[in-house]
Amino acid sequence: MSRIKVMSRLLANRIAAGEVIERPASVVKELVENAIDAGASEITVEIERAGNRLIAVTDNGCGMDSEDAMLALQRHGTSKLLNENDLDCIMTLGFRGEALPSIASVSCFTLKTRQPGADSGTEVFCAEDGELHQKPYGGPPGTRIEVRDLFCNLPARKKFLKSPATEEHHIEEMVAVMAIGHPEIGFKLLLDNRMVLHTPGTGKIEYRLREIFGKKFVDNMLFFEHTENELHLSGCVAAPGFTRPSRKDQKVFINSRPVEAQAVYRGIRDGYGALAESGRYNPVVIFLDMPPEQLDVNVHPAKREVRFKSEYAISRAVSAAVSGALRQMRTPESIPAAIRENDLPLSGKLPLSLILDSAAISYTPPSAVQDELPVLPPETTFTELSRPVEAAPAVPEPEVAVPEPEVPAISAVPAGAAEVKKELSPLVREVRPAAFTGNWPRRIIGAIDNTYILAESSTGLVLIDQHAAHERIMFEHILAAANAGNAVSQALLIPETVELPLPMVRLLTGNSEVFAQLGFEVESAGGTAVIVTAVPQAAKNHRPVGEWLCDMLTELLENSGASPGGIAPEFAARAACKAAIKAHDELTLPEMEKLLAMLRTCRQGTLCPHGRPTVIDVSLKEIERRFGRR
Repeated sequence: MSRIKVMSRLLANRIAAGEVIERPASVVKELVENAIDAGASEITVEIERAGNRLIAVTDNGCGMDSEDAMLALQRHGTSKLLNENDLDCIMTLGFRGEALPSIASVSCFTLKTRQPGADSGTEVFCAEDGELHQKPYGGPPGTRIEVRDLFCNLPARKKFLKSPATEEHHIEEMVAVMAIGHPEIGFKLLLDNRMVLHTPGTGKIEYRLREIFGKKFVDNMLFFEHTENELHLSGCVAAPGFTRPSRKDQKVFINSRPVEAQAVYRGIRDGYGALAESGRYNPVVIFLDMPPEQLDVNVHPAKREVRFKSEYAISRAVSAAVSGALRQMRTPESIPAAIRENDLPLSGKLPLSLILDSAAISYTPPSAVQDELPVLPPETTFTELSRPVEAAPAVPEPEVAVPEPEVPAISAVPAGAAEVKKELSPLVREVRPAAFTGNWPRRIIGAIDNTYILAESSTGLVLIDQHAAHERIMFEHILAAANAGNAVSQALLIPETVELPLPMVRLLTGNSEVFAQLGFEVESAGGTAVIVTAVPQAAKNHRPVGEWLCDMLTELLENSGASPGGIAPEFAARAACKAAIKAHDELTLPEMEKLLAMLRTCRQGTLCPHGRPTVIDVSLKEIERRFGRR
C-alpha cells in the first residue's frame, strides 16, 4: 500500500496558515490589503480582545457576486493573476490566493459582500469542518469579513500569542503603516469599541503623518520628490538631529507596498553620510515607484521582503533623494519650524557644515590637536572608594555643584538601594557573571571620546562606560524607590507638552499606574499629545524630556511582550534609563568621581540593565605584552 498520500484541503490550508497568519495583526494585514485591492475609499477595522474574539474589516469596494464569494475561499482562488506572465508585473498587494482560505481554516469565518447596484448580496460562512454555507445578504455595497475565535482549532499556536496589549500594539502598527501607504483612503480602527484611529482620506501624506505621529514630527521632516531613470521617489526625511533609537520609523513603500529592503536602508544611510548619528536612526518615509518587472515580490509568504534586479541602482537613487532633501536646510525658508523657532532638533545641535553652507563661508579647519586630558594631582586618591562596600555611609553623598554651562546632573542613590529586596524584580536579583574582575580604580586619569572614563587601578588600566554606568545607577535607584513606595518625582518648572505616535500615547495612558509608581506624572492632552508635569528625580537631566521619553516608550513597545499583564515596573524602570548620560556627553572631573562612587554602591555595578559591561580592565601584564616587554 502506498505510504504517500495527498493532504486534505483542510490540512493544507492549516499548514499554509502557519506561514501567512503569524498573529492577529497578520489577519488584519491580509484583509486590509484585499480591501485596498478592491478599490475601497473607506476601510474600518474592528478588534475585540486583541483579535482573539473578533477581527472585522469593512470596506466600500467593488464587492463580489455569489459565485466569486464562494471561489474566494478556495485555495489559490484569485482575481489578480490570470496566467504565469502576470507574475512578472504584479501591481496589486495580494496575489497568492492563500490568505482567505488560510484564515478560514483556523477561525470561525464569515464573508458578507454586495456589489454596487445589485439587488442583494451574499453571505458565506465557513464551518469548523471546512464546509461552506451560503445565504442571501442585504447589507450595504462593499465587503465585510468577520474572523472570530482565531486559532480556535490550533491551541498550540494560540498559546504562543503575546499579551493583549502587545497584540493590540502590533495591530495598531499594521493599520498605521497601511494608512501611511495609502493617504487617499480613510481608515478607522476600533479596539473594544473605542475609536483609536480615525483619519480621512485627503490624499496628502503630510496630513496623514500629522494624525499618526503628531505636529512636531511633521515639522522636523523635509519633503522631497526625485526621479532617476525609471525610478520615482517621494516622501520625507528627518532633519539632522531628529532621531529614533531604532529603525522602526523608517517606512519604505515599493509601489505602495510596505516592505523591508536593505538596499533602501543602505541608500538612506549613505544619503545622511556624516550627518547620521551613531546608533540612532532618522525617521524616513519613502515611496518608491518603479516598473514591476524590475523587482520580485514573490519572495516571502507574508510579502514583507522584495528583491531588485539592480540593488545598486536603488541604493544610489535613494541616497541621491535623501541628500537632495537635506540640502533644503541650507535656505532659511526650508528649515523646519522647530529650528526656526529657536528649538533645535532633539540632539540640541545643528551641524556646523549646514551653518557654514547657509552663510556661504569658506572655512578650512586647522590641524586637529587633541586637548590635554584632565589629570588629578598624583597625591589624589579615592580614599572613600578604598573602603569595603559594607562600610559605605548610609546617607547619600551630597550633590556636587555643577558649574556653568549646565552639564548632566547625576542623582545620588538613596540609602538602602544597594540592598534591594529579592522579591522586587527578577532583573535586579538575577545573578550574572561579573564583567569586571580587576581591582577598583584608585584615581581617574581622564576620558576618551567623552564616552569612556579612564582610570588607574593597582593592577592596570580601567575603562568605565559612562552611559552604561549611569544606566545601572538609575535603574537600581528608580526600581528600589518604586517598590518601596516612595518614588521621588522632580516637578517640571513649566509642564512640557510632548507629541508622540498614537501607540505610545496609548501605552502611557493604559499603564498610568505603573508610570505614576515610578515617579512620572503624565496626562493626555488629546490626539497625539501628552502633558508631562513631573519625571522621576533620577531621570531628570539635560536631555529634552520629549526625546528620552520617546526612546523609553520605543523600548517598552519593542521589549515588553514578555509581561503578560501589561508593563511590569522593572521593564519601565529599565526603559527609563534612556535618560542616562549619553556617550559623548562631556563630564567634569568631580562628576566622573561621583559617578564611580555611586557605581560602587550598586548591587550589580559591573553590568548595565541591558546586560552590557559597565567596567572593563586591562592588566599591566597585557599592556607590557603589547609593548613587547614580556
